[in-house]
Amino acid sequence: MKFKKNLKIGITGSNGFVGSHIVSILKKRGAELSFFDLPKNDLLKPGKNLENFVKDKDAIIHAAAVNRGSDEEIISGSVIATYNLISAIKKLKKWPKLIFLSSIQAETETLYGKSKRLTEIMLEDFSERTKTPISIFRLTNVFGEDCRPFYNSVVATFCYQAAKGKELTINPESKNKKINLIYVGDVAQIIAKETFINRKNQFYFKRVDSKNEISVGDLAKLIQNFKNKPKLKNKFEKDLYKTYLSYL
Repeated sequence: MKFKKNLKIGITGSNGFVGSHIVSILKKRGAELSFFDLPKNDLLKPGKNLENFVKDKDAIIHAAAVNRGSDEEIISGSVIATYNLISAIKKLKKWPKLIFLSSIQAETETLYGKSKRLTEIMLEDFSERTKTPISIFRLTNVFGEDCRPFYNSVVATFCYQAAKGKELTINPESKNKKINLIYVGDVAQIIAKETFINRKNQFYFKRVDSKNEISVGDLAKLIQNFKNKPKLKNKFEKDLYKTYLSYL
């Protein structure tokens, strides 16, 4: 695929875990990037700053999210923030492609999951009514370097604990639970590639998961063994090991 060097791309949440990896790839591909992030810019406060941000963009990657906080903060961080973003887009004559990073939590009954699902529905409806090209990527459990431990990634927490020589904390109820994991570098490649794909007047949805399915207990054993410099069997273990090394 040939990449348009002067593509103008706007990104929300560019300082976040996944967003920062996407930025790194797009910079290497010569895209012209601009960002709309806290504390300077707030998606919950629509106005000229947001309208100027969406103006003249070929694509906008919406990666900003709030997955911890009060009920109001979680709902506002997804639903209201996205509503304000598409409202600013609606004022344009030339509408950019919008790429939304959703979560596998949209398939659960958690408040965060419900906020993501509601946002997906809102975006699909907006795309159908206005013919705006919108792509939604529902991501499974993403892991990798720069992910914050003790937040929302068991891999980050385990790797941090193992790297610091601490005992890994495992919830007995979750020990046999199987989780699907995908490396942040792979996710970033998928999203970066999507910005260059022309889906004119089309709504696109993709559930992004992997073949990396493992129980929480087995994941803990695998990561604990990294201090012994093990032989890495496959890409998944190599990606996990890179994550572990980043916390040393």
